[in-house]
Amino acid sequence: MAVAIPATAGPAQAAPKAASDSETWQLIGKDVFTGDAEGSRGQGVTTDGSHWYFSSSNGLEITDMKYNTVLKTSPAIPAELANPSQLSSKGLNHIGDLDYANGHLYIPLDSSTSDPGSPHEYPYEYNTPVFALYKAGDLTFTGRATALDAHGVHDIASWVAVDAEKGLAYGMAYADATQIAVYRLSDFTFKKYISISQPINEAQGGKVHQGWMYFSCNDAEQTIARANLKTGEVQVLFNLTVPYPQEVEGLAFLETRDGLTLNILNREQPDPNGPSNVTFYHYLLQTQGKPVIKGTPEVGNYLTANPGKWTPAPRFSYQWLLNGTPIVHATGHRFDLLGKYRGDKVTVEVTGTWPDGTSTTVESAPVKVRNATPATSN
Repeated sequence: MAVAIPATAGPAQAAPKAASDSETWQLIGKDVFTGDAEGSRGQGVTTDGSHWYFSSSNGLEITDMKYNTVLKTSPAIPAELANPSQLSSKGLNHIGDLDYANGHLYIPLDSSTSDPGSPHEYPYEYNTPVFALYKAGDLTFTGRATALDAHGVHDIASWVAVDAEKGLAYGMAYADATQIAVYRLSDFTFKKYISISQPINEAQGGKVHQGWMYFSCNDAEQTIARANLKTGEVQVLFNLTVPYPQEVEGLAFLETRDGLTLNILNREQPDPNGPSNVTFYHYLLQTQGKPVIKGTPEVGNYLTANPGKWTPAPRFSYQWLLNGTPIVHATGHRFDLLGKYRGDKVTVEVTGTWPDGTSTTVESAPVKVRNATPATSN
């Protein structure tokens, strides 16, 4: 069962805490999965724009964009992968955060089983990482799977992220990762490491968007972050925190009519004596428009400020400037051109303020005030 809740409801607002020179994401809503839906949607998520694809630790589900189940399979790990094999001496029993590209699902697999004869401790689990390829249409295994070289790093198949245009796939160690592993998408062979500027801990999900890798982390701060895939720069975007037990899981991007959304799964236990759920949080990227001054800049005329397209739509305020200096009381949408402004350069600053209190100010290009064009006579 899925219940849609507006962004203003409930204790979990998870308001973005923007990093300097970084993106700002605004919480716009959430959907709460309970019952069977909680069980099948608690691990990873991706989308092709027409369907959602969810993973549980051992299952896969397709839904429409309103979360109505189209197809569900559990267990989704076939015998040739689940049983001990050359891919995994212990067999594979765990699905992480998946990704979609070109009609296929890219599935990260591993084993939560301890090595025979060893104590049940973390270092002996999740040490047989595998990437597998499934058909997105019917959730069947294509027969293609590759064991990953762990390179001495533990637990590197919590998620897989795909950049189909560049023919690359990405993974990363689970604990305090300092590098992103890059693989060739064609055969999952290792290509290189990308060093990052600060460690990423307990990333449960990863996705690529416009040259950045985005992470959803179940660390102490429930960090949502991104890393530049060229420079390795890491930016913390916000923290998805709620006042009760939680576990941050996978994430996915979706382009909508309103703009780009970032959608994050979070396991939650709001009531210690009540049922748990999986909550699907939806964030919209705040983008500012490019203000443009409209009108003919001649003495006796007036100018108006066009703020451009902003998402989501904020509350606008204006400040007109003369040669870079704010003009007292010139804080409206319209600015009258008096004779004393002849030869001066006029700009306008547009400030957009969103409901969460964040704001951004952008200045227009200048226009130069000139004399009115003389009227012509016949």
